[in-house]
Amino acid sequence: MGKSPLWRIALLLAVALLSGCGPSYTYRYSPPPSAHGLNCIASCSQQRSHCGQLVRMQESSDRALYQANLNAYQFCQAGKSKKEARRSCYYPSYPYGGGSSFSCERDYDQCYQGCGGTIQRILNKD
Repeated sequence: MGKSPLWRIALLLAVALLSGCGPSYTYRYSPPPSAHGLNCIASCSQQRSHCGQLVRMQESSDRALYQANLNAYQFCQAGKSKKEARRSCYYPSYPYGGGSSFSCERDYDQCYQGCGGTIQRILNKD
């Protein structure tokens, strides 16, 4: 049984609403003391930048594909009765969940720590 788009929308809405709840944190990044560690972190930064570019390219590609599928749907509907269109024309679903800048940040943090840097999570007192 397939999951309807409404289910996805409800899930995204719930996540968005819950993400505002709870404590907020600030992160303090402390680089490693060695020159080798600093060079390593520079490499992490380049990887994060490249990852972000790939995420943006994927999102752009997803939007273009969705628009092409939407155009095909509209073309399919042209000249057909509503009943015929319901049977033969399929409304495209948006390809959610392509890339994620969150994963780029998580990868960066792992790389940063792998280079000898430390990340301290600080609870904000609001």
